[in-house]
Amino acid sequence: MNKFLADHNIPHTFGTINPPDEIKPFVNRPGGEGISLFFNNLISLIYIIAAVVFVFMLLWGAFEWLTSGGDKEKVASAQRRITNAIIGIVLFGVAFAIIRVIGTFTGFKFFG
Repeated sequence: MNKFLADHNIPHTFGTINPPDEIKPFVNRPGGEGISLFFNNLISLIYIIAAVVFVFMLLWGAFEWLTSGGDKEKVASAQRRITNAIIGIVLFGVAFAIIRVIGTFTGFKFFG
């Protein structure tokens, strides 16, 4: 079998496989750096989406409150919406702190 391999240039016959340009930053890193970069980008994206949703919910609650016309049910609904948005962003802040602590113990460099 070794003579067969010596007689034929296998890499030349089959070529090489190169990763697409989009995933090269994840592949060409030693150890767990590629995984760390992936999770960093994923968590950053989730936080950006959470911030946009937070602003949208605040504006929606404020608009509901302004257009309630004094109706107590509509005012209460708007207050609940704003309160839930604030609670949600506080939970994301706590999750941020937890992720930073986990990153310190595992060696992953989230957010930076």
